[in-house]
Amino acid sequence: MVLVERESQVRRLRELLAGCLAGSGGVAVLSGPVAVGKTELLHVLGEHAAAAGALVLHATARCSERDVELGVMGQIFRHRQFTAAEQERALRPDEPGTALAACDADLLTHRPTPARVSQVHWQLLWRLSERMPVTVIVDDVHFADTASLDTLTYVGRLLRSTRVLLVVAERDTAYGASTTELSWRTSLVRQRHVTRLRVRPLSPEGTGELVGELVGPGADTASWHRLSGGNPLLLRALAEDHHDRAAGRPSPGRPGPVEPFAGEEYGRAADACVRRAGERYRDTARALAVLDASGSSARLAELTGRSRLLVHETLAAMDGFGVLDAGRFRHPAARAAVLAGMPAPERALLHRDAARLLHTAGEPAPTVAVHLVAARHSAEPWAYQVALEAAQEALRRDDTSFAEGCLDVAEAAASDEDRRVAVTVLRSLVDFRTDPDTACRRLRPLIAALREGRLSGCQIVTLLGRLLWTGGSDEIALALRRLERSADGLDARQSAEYQAVRQGLSASHPALLPRPTTRPRPSRRPPARGTDGAAPRMSGVLNRLLRSGPGPDTVRSAELALQTTPLDDGTFDTVHQALSVLVYADRSDLAAPWCDRLLREAVRRDVPTWQALFTALRAEAAMRQGDVRLAERCARQVLGLLSVRGWGALIGSPLATLELAAAATGRAETGGPPVASLPEQLFQTRYGVQYLHARGRWRLSVNLLQGALDDLLRCGRLMREWDIDLPSFVPWRGDAVTALLGLGRTEEARRLAVEQLALVPPTQPRTRGLALHTAASVADSRRRATLLRESADLLETAGDRLELARVLADLSEVHTRAGQHGRARMVARQALDIADEQGLAPLSRRLTADAPPPARPERGTGGRGGALSSSEAQVASLAVAGLSNREIAEKLFITVSTVEQHLTHTYRKLGVKGRADLPPTLLGPESERVGGGRP
Repeated sequence: MVLVERESQVRRLRELLAGCLAGSGGVAVLSGPVAVGKTELLHVLGEHAAAAGALVLHATARCSERDVELGVMGQIFRHRQFTAAEQERALRPDEPGTALAACDADLLTHRPTPARVSQVHWQLLWRLSERMPVTVIVDDVHFADTASLDTLTYVGRLLRSTRVLLVVAERDTAYGASTTELSWRTSLVRQRHVTRLRVRPLSPEGTGELVGELVGPGADTASWHRLSGGNPLLLRALAEDHHDRAAGRPSPGRPGPVEPFAGEEYGRAADACVRRAGERYRDTARALAVLDASGSSARLAELTGRSRLLVHETLAAMDGFGVLDAGRFRHPAARAAVLAGMPAPERALLHRDAARLLHTAGEPAPTVAVHLVAARHSAEPWAYQVALEAAQEALRRDDTSFAEGCLDVAEAAASDEDRRVAVTVLRSLVDFRTDPDTACRRLRPLIAALREGRLSGCQIVTLLGRLLWTGGSDEIALALRRLERSADGLDARQSAEYQAVRQGLSASHPALLPRPTTRPRPSRRPPARGTDGAAPRMSGVLNRLLRSGPGPDTVRSAELALQTTPLDDGTFDTVHQALSVLVYADRSDLAAPWCDRLLREAVRRDVPTWQALFTALRAEAAMRQGDVRLAERCARQVLGLLSVRGWGALIGSPLATLELAAAATGRAETGGPPVASLPEQLFQTRYGVQYLHARGRWRLSVNLLQGALDDLLRCGRLMREWDIDLPSFVPWRGDAVTALLGLGRTEEARRLAVEQLALVPPTQPRTRGLALHTAASVADSRRRATLLRESADLLETAGDRLELARVLADLSEVHTRAGQHGRARMVARQALDIADEQGLAPLSRRLTADAPPPARPERGTGGRGGALSSSEAQVASLAVAGLSNREIAEKLFITVSTVEQHLTHTYRKLGVKGRADLPPTLLGPESERVGGGRP
C-alpha cells in the first residue's frame, strides 16, 4: 500500500503503539475530509500492532446502523478472544434503574447508556489487556450509535495506565453536526492522553508522487490534482480509468504528458465519497447534480429546503474532499455518477421540483425544460409552452436529442388540436435534418386529418410548408384545394405565409398550379407574432426568375438574403432558394463560394439533409463552370447521404448532374439509381425537367438520337406549359438542335436555334454563349466562325470551361475546313488542354481523330514549376517573337486576360521575372506560321 504525505501520522501512531505496549494507553483521533486516507492509516496501524503482538479489535460504524444500539461495540466484542459468556455480558441490556444520570457536565449524549454496560465493556477490555496489549480501532466513528459513543467515551477516559490503545477515525465536523458528534469528541479531546491527528488531501507535489507510483512517470500533475483535489481515492480511481482506457488503445509513438481520464471508476469513487460523508452531503450533492443540468446551482438552498449557511458549509466540505471545486463538480463523470446513484422516482421528483422552482423564478424556457424532460413531467399548465420554446431553441443549437425530449413533454401537455399539429410539424423538422422520408411519415396523421377535413386553414398552411419538401403531389394538391376554401379565415401573417408557400410551390412544383387562383384575402384580425418577410421575398424572387428571367435586383436580393439570414430550420428554405437564384441567374461564380461556406456549416453542425442539398447545388454550380470532375464527385457523394425515398423529387438535381457528367466524360453508365425507382412526382417538378434535359444530352453522347430528342422535347413542352422556359435554367433547345441535325431535320433545328437566341439577353454571358454556339451549328460557313469566336469569348468570361472546350473544338474544325491549319491546331490545343484536365474523353478523341496536333512542347523543364502546357508554350513563343498581349490574344483567339494568366504561369515555372527574361529557345515554328488578324 502506497502512503504519500502521511509520514508524520504513521510515526505518531507507532509512538502511541509503543507506549501501549509499554503499559501506557492512549487515544488517537484521526480527523479529515472523506476519503483522504484515514482508513488506510488505520490498516497500517493494525498491521503494525498485530506484528508487535497486540490484539487488534476492529469496528466500522455505518450510517445505516446509527439506530442499532451498541452496534459498534457489538463488532468489537464478537472477537474470538471473548468467550460466549463474555459476549453475552457485553451486549445484553442492563437492568432498569442503573443508568447514568443525565448531566451536562459529562458531555455525553442525551440518552446516556446504562452505567453497568459501559463498566462491563471496560472491565472486559481491561482484563484482556492484562493478558496482551489491545488496540481498538473504530473507523467512521461519526456514524456510531449513541450507546457505542458513550461507551467509547467512558473507556477512553480510563485507559491511560493500561495496555489499551483506542484509535478512531472521523470526518471533519462542520456546521450542522449533530449534538452526539460534538459531545463525544469534546469529552475525549480534552483529555491529556488523547492525540488528535489531522489528515489532509494531498498537495500537488504529493499528488504527483502518488500518480507516479500508480501510472508511471510523465504524468501531468496539475491535471490530476485539478480533477481529484488531492483525494487519494479519486486519484486511484483515475488511475484505474487510465489503465482501462490504455488497454484498449494503441501506444502512441511519442508519448506526451500522461493526462487523467475520468471514467466510470472516477464517477463511482466520487459518488462513494458523498455517500460516505453522510445523508446531508449525499442529498446536497444529488440536488446539486440535478440543478447543474440547467446551470442553476445558485438555487440549491431553495431546492434542498436547508439554510443557505448550512448549504454553504456542506459545499465547502465537499470542496475539501475533492468532489467539488468552488461548489461545482470537478468533472461531469462525477455528476453523472451521483445522478445514476439516485433511485429513479426520487430523481424524477427532484427534477420536477427544480422545474417548478425555476419557472416560478422566471428562468428561460430551456433552463426549465431540462428538468421537465428529465422528470418526464408535463402536468403543469405552463409545460406545453415552455417545452415547445425549448425545443425550438434546441434546434437552433443543433441539439436534436434534447429537442425530441422537449417535444415529448409538449405532446403530452398538448390540450387541443392546434397544439398537437404544432408539435407534429416541429417533429417533422427534426426528422428532416437526417431523413426527409421519416419526416414525411411523421406527417401521416396530419395528412389523414387533412383528408377528413379536420384541419383549420392555419394548420393547413403549416402542413403545406412541410409537404413541399417531403409530400406527394396528391397531398399538396388536396391541401391547396382545402386552403382555397378556407382562405378567408387566415390572418395577415398566415396569409403572408400562404403566399410564400404558393410562390415556392410555383417554383418547385409548377404542375400543381397550372392556372392562377384567387389570392386569399387577409382578415382584419391582427397578425400573429413572428412574421417573416425574408421567405416570401426569396420564394417570389426565385419564381419570377424562372418565369421572367433575371431582373436588375435579382442577384442582389439573393446575395442580401444569404448575407443576412442565419441558417436554421426555419430559414433553410430561404437560404436554399437564394442559392438556386444565383445558380439559375448564371452567377455560379457567386453561388459556388456560398455553397462551400454553407456546406462547411452543415457538416460542422452535423445535419445530413442540409449537407446533401447544399452539395447538390454545389454540383450544379460546378457543372455550369465546366468543372466536370468536381461536379461528378459532389453528385455521387450526395446520393450516399440520403435514400432515394428521402430525396423525393429533389433527386432530379444530383441525377441531372451525373447524367451531364457522364455525357461529357463518355461513360456508358451514369451511376445513378434505376429510372423505375425514381419518385412519380419527379416529372411534376422543376427537378424533373432538369433530369430530362440531362438524360437527353447523355443519350446524344451515345448516339441515341431519337430517344434524346424525345426527352428534350418533353422537357421543353413541360417548361412551356409551366411558364418556366428560361434558358439559363435549362438550355434544352441547344441539345435538341444537335439531335435534330443528326436526324436530318434541319429546318426544325434552325427554328429552335433562333428561338433560343431571341430568349437570351446580353446580360447573361454563359447562356448567351451557349445560344451563339447553337446558332453557329445552323449558320452558314461564313458566319459560323464569327459566332463561335463570340461564343468562346462569352463562355471564357463566364468561366464555363466545358462549354468553352466544345466551342473551341467546333472552331478548330471550321479553321481546318478553311485551310487555316495553324489556327486550327492552336485552338484545338486549347480545347485539348481542357478536355485532358476534366477527363472529357469523347472530346479528346474527336480532337485527335483526324489531325492530331504535334507533340506538345516540354520547354522550360528546368524551371521551378515543371513543363509548360501547350497553351502556355504557344503564348510564350509569340511573346518571345515580340508580339504584344493584345496581338497574341487576336492571333490565338483568346482574351487578353487569358494571355496574361498564361504568361504569369510561364514566368513562375521558368523562374524568371518577366517577358524580357524569356529564353529564345521558346521561339517555335508556330510563332512564324500564325497568320495575322481574325477571319
